[in-house]
Amino acid sequence: MLINLDELNYKNVIEFNETLNDYDGTDKRIYGVKDLNIKGSISENSNNDISLNASISGQILIEDSISLDKVWYKINTKIEENLEDLEENYEGSYQNSQNTLDLKQILWQNIVLEVPISYTTVTNKNLKGNGWELGSGEKSQDIDPRLQKLEDLLKGDD
Repeated sequence: MLINLDELNYKNVIEFNETLNDYDGTDKRIYGVKDLNIKGSISENSNNDISLNASISGQILIEDSISLDKVWYKINTKIEENLEDLEENYEGSYQNSQNTLDLKQILWQNIVLEVPISYTTVTNKNLKGNGWELGSGEKSQDIDPRLQKLEDLLKGDD
């Protein structure tokens, strides 16, 4: 998504509205995108500063933290950046010689920020695996005989 900033010479605002359904796989935590809507504008204020205001909404395909299945995760984020900040934070996205702005890199970096550290859709509380089990919080009926005396001491405090 290359934006020619020369258009700001005869327009006050450059608006864009695009839907992305393809993903290039640059981030290993994202496996795909679906109906990723990018809507926003680029404008120049009275100080001749160029600002980018955009919103990104849609779904990204990520890995479930517990089941390791691929699940869809909804995102909704806003971007409010100044072109001066863009030059520092997104090296390579602004090409001063051609006066163009590549929004793709800026958008993807903001989408990556929306990926949660841990996300699961698993609702079952009694999870089991190979050699492990996540209990339900209930006491087991089988008490280790070595701890039986401790159990008796705890009952005595009632």
